[in-house]
This record gives sequence, structure tokens and C-alpha cells, in this order.
Amino acid sequence: MNKSLWGKRKDFPDTEPQSTLPMVPPWEESAYAETEPMPLASVRPARPEPLALAPMEVSVYEAMALARKDDRVCPQPSRWLEFFALLKEHARGATLPAEPLLGSAWAATPPLAKRMCFEEQLEWAARHGCLQAAYDFLKALREPEWHLAR
Repeated sequence: MNKSLWGKRKDFPDTEPQSTLPMVPPWEESAYAETEPMPLASVRPARPEPLALAPMEVSVYEAMALARKDDRVCPQPSRWLEFFALLKEHARGATLPAEPLLGSAWAATPPLAKRMCFEEQLEWAARHGCLQAAYDFLKALREPEWHLAR
């Protein structure tokens, strides 16, 4: 005698095709039991530690963008000398880039050549690990302390 292990759900009429009827064990009224919420633990929730962002290092592209903002060429001669002194401090025996243009060289040099000399110094700073210090120095300059191409 063959007795099926599974019966039909009682809320479905017998007119439904056999393949569409959900199968339920005969000892259960429903395929899904009622759920009950689990009691909350009496432990206080842990407070997450505040997020600390990693310091962002400036890129040579950001330094160049700052140096070229509003048609800037380079710092004015006295501030350019201070910038070059900053590079000297971080040189650690490395060969320094070209020195800033001063005096009669400043007056005789066109803005494009001044800009190229200054950008060479920024690239040197990036290669020798002092770009962040150079960027901070340039960011602190006021607008009148920049030489403009106009």
C-alpha cells in the first residue's frame, strides 16, 4: 500500500493542477511557523570609535594647479627666494633645481620661462618628498605675492 508522505494544503481547492500546489507535511498546518521576536540583550550597544581620515597627500598636479590659478607665473622674487630656501632645507644632499630668477635676470626673462623654472622646482619637490611643505607654503601666499602673466 502506497501512502504519500505529503498532503495537499487545505486552503487550496482540488481543482488546482498538482504541480502548482505547495507541499506541506501532513503534521503541519502551514509551511511557515509563526515567528516571535527574539528578546533584546541587556548589554549596551558598543559605541563605534570616531573615524579618522588618513592625511591626504597633495599631488604634483594639485600643486601645479595652485601655481597656475588666475594666470599666476611664480611667486614674487622675495617670496620665491623663501620658497627656494624651503627646498634647500629638504634637499638632504640632492642636487637642487635651478635657482629663482632675480635682479636683471628677473627683468629680462619672459613670464613663460619664469613659469617653467618654477614648475621645475615643484617637480623637484615632488621627486624629493617635500611637495606637501612646498604646497603649504604656496597656499599661504597672498595674491599680491604672486607674479601674474598679465
